[in-house]
Amino acid sequence: MIAYPFSRHVALALLVVLSLAACGPSEAERQAAAQAAAAAAAEREAAQQQALFQQSIDGGNIEMAAAYGELILTRYPGTQAAAAIEPAYAKIKAQADAAKQQRRMQALWTYQTSEVGGGTQRTATIDSDDGGTPRVQLVLRQHTEWGLSVFLLPAADTFRCTQCAAQLRADDGLTRTIAVTKSTSKENPALFIDSEKGLLAALAKAQVLTLHVPVEGGTRTLRFEVGGYQPERFASP
Repeated sequence: MIAYPFSRHVALALLVVLSLAACGPSEAERQAAAQAAAAAAAEREAAQQQALFQQSIDGGNIEMAAAYGELILTRYPGTQAAAAIEPAYAKIKAQADAAKQQRRMQALWTYQTSEVGGGTQRTATIDSDDGGTPRVQLVLRQHTEWGLSVFLLPAADTFRCTQCAAQLRADDGLTRTIAVTKSTSKENPALFIDSEKGLLAALAKAQVLTLHVPVEGGTRTLRFEVGGYQPERFASP
């Protein structure tokens, strides 16, 4: 058997082949593989969040569902989960915002029950948000002996009238004139709304009540964000 000399060119070619084999996938291939793995992970994570999104809806927790929906759309855009929830998300988000707003307005009210003057008294109070001084509260009071009263209670004597008129507006409706009477008590310089039931009727339908009342030097506009009023918490004792 005749042995032929090993060609230097053949040896060089063999080294190149072996070097290429040792290098493995190209940089482009590695990047593509990494992107595919990241996309698959995003799909899995988004699917998990979608399941929690649907569980929240089924459980009636709209605010939590909105939070999951926002997370999916912002962190996992382009996933199947994002595409699946997007048509319903706007409605869910609107419902969640409305619920949050209602809870905020409900927190503006304070309800109390106490024994006063030989009877049981319940009150519902809310502060004016007009930013003026002194602070003025709208007070609903139901007493077993004295009946129903609705009045404006200032932190300091500010109203300047005995029996006069104020202007009332519910939301963006028409302004109407109502009769008011100032208390004769120096300790309680309140301004009573003569038509208590009329005020409660306006309150039950409004988001905002605006009252223009007589004060030192003219009038003051009091604004009450009453949309969170819960009449069941102010029931007759």
